[in-house]
Amino acid sequence: MMPYKVYGVNFLIQVLSQPPAGVTIHCPRGSSIRYGRVVATGDGFDAGANTFREMPQVGTLVAFEESPEGVEGHYFYMGDAEYRVLHLDAVIIAYPQE
Repeated sequence: MMPYKVYGVNFLIQVLSQPPAGVTIHCPRGSSIRYGRVVATGDGFDAGANTFREMPQVGTLVAFEESPEGVEGHYFYMGDAEYRVLHLDAVIIAYPQE
């Protein structure tokens, strides 16, 4: 269990070094697509909209676009593993881990 809490419409993922088997997403603009496994989620409250939004569950795999100009989300490393705090709007697709 990760010792971190995430708030609102943000969530924490462990970045995967390779795409999951059988899944390849292509960006029409040529940006890199990265993949990760959700390890913690916020409560889904979107303060700007004053409503709750559906969040990916812990264990879900997500894909997000990463522009050549910079890294998406805040990041840190624990050992050899890379983690990112992403905003819900950064997710292109989320699907259950098989």
